[in-house]
Amino acid sequence: MPENISIAAIGTSDSVILFNSIGVKTYVIAKVEEVDRIVFELYKSGCKIIYFDEEIYDNISDVIEKYAYQTYPILLPLPMKGTSKQVGLKKIKNNVEKAIGIDIF
Repeated sequence: MPENISIAAIGTSDSVILFNSIGVKTYVIAKVEEVDRIVFELYKSGCKIIYFDEEIYDNISDVIEKYAYQTYPILLPLPMKGTSKQVGLKKIKNNVEKAIGIDIF
């Protein structure tokens, strides 16, 4: 029987393990190629939200596109190494521009 996971976090460093303390299932990966398999397994188990290290999120556009029109899982970037690459802000900017037709930022 598959494990029931609602929220997961995927990162390349041990800093992602801190999410275990608040009940988030965590995955530390060595290669970005592992992400597609992990996300698919989480999707099959009914996971609702998956957080990614920003460095990973920048390199998985094919995975993001695959799940873009699914209700779940929601794929979100999260800065995990102290400095942010502003990936989340760029995503919001692109979505606003797509919705209203102009760049307001």
